[in-house]
Amino acid sequence: MAQPAVLAVVLLALLALARPAPAADDFAYVRSLADATDREAAVVVDTRALADCRARSLAGARCLPADDLLGPQRRLPSARDLLWLLGTVGLSGRETVIVVGQEATSRDFVAGLLYLAGQRQVRIVAEPVARLLGAGAAAAPGRERGMVRETVFEAPMRDGLWVLRDELRDALRSAGPAPTLLDGRADGEYWGEAARAPRTGHLPGAISLPAVQLRAALEAGPERRPVLPQGPVVAYAHDAFEGLAYLSLLAAGHRVAARVYPEGWAEWAADGALPADAVGYPERGAPAGFPQAMVQAPAPSAVVANASAAARPGIAWPPGEAWLAAALALVLAAFAGGWWLAGRRAAR
Repeated sequence: MAQPAVLAVVLLALLALARPAPAADDFAYVRSLADATDREAAVVVDTRALADCRARSLAGARCLPADDLLGPQRRLPSARDLLWLLGTVGLSGRETVIVVGQEATSRDFVAGLLYLAGQRQVRIVAEPVARLLGAGAAAAPGRERGMVRETVFEAPMRDGLWVLRDELRDALRSAGPAPTLLDGRADGEYWGEAARAPRTGHLPGAISLPAVQLRAALEAGPERRPVLPQGPVVAYAHDAFEGLAYLSLLAAGHRVAARVYPEGWAEWAADGALPADAVGYPERGAPAGFPQAMVQAPAPSAVVANASAAARPGIAWPPGEAWLAAALALVLAAFAGGWWLAGRRAAR
């Protein structure tokens, strides 16, 4: 009797993945502050480092560095902690938020997390803060978030945009059509030439569409936009930080109705039971993030020396300089012994 219930759960998960994501009219890039909707009534969120934001930011800006939203190993906070933290910034979820920053990935990560948390409307200013201030935007010290909540964040989370690992696993194992997967990592990571996880490769059937290419196309203008897949899309990158930034690029920048698998390849690769394409395993001792071709093998002379030492078990041969010193000490000891014996014979 339990089998129909299990089937129903799997079908519900597949339907959730197959339905199109909500329209992203409330999530978009703008070129400048002047293009932002209702600038006077909006809340500006500065995602730069806290020291930079406090020193000088846009007038009225509130400081919300990306680091405040990440735990160890760049993990996301729990839903309860996230909503409490947004309350310390003074957000209730009903505002239009204008997200600014200096570094694009950090800025887009914060924007993506705000949108997923339920913020009513999110606008991402493409121009860096330094350029906005240099162009004459009103400046003032940014306001640091409080130690306690100023308000209660009440907006419902857009939980339909989250895709969990088990949902994705079930969808990929089912006989039905799998969702279109977009991999936002660099080509080298997609093909297993570089490693930041226990395994290299990509999710089964995923299409490589690196974030760096999407960002370059966005800056080049509408005439150079790439051809993007139609229908339901699930996006992922290396981890939650890069994955939510990738979601912002797709949904706010290129108007793709995408969901996101936040934990990305880092979580998927850690479970060897999960399927993957182009699978490889980094060599032990290889530095993280480097192509495997750059990890040099030991020199032949070193291999011969190690093999020679291994062939003499039980003998600890000292290195060359230590061996020379030991031989010299033996010669000196023999000379001193002979001199002492000669002295004793002469004394007799």
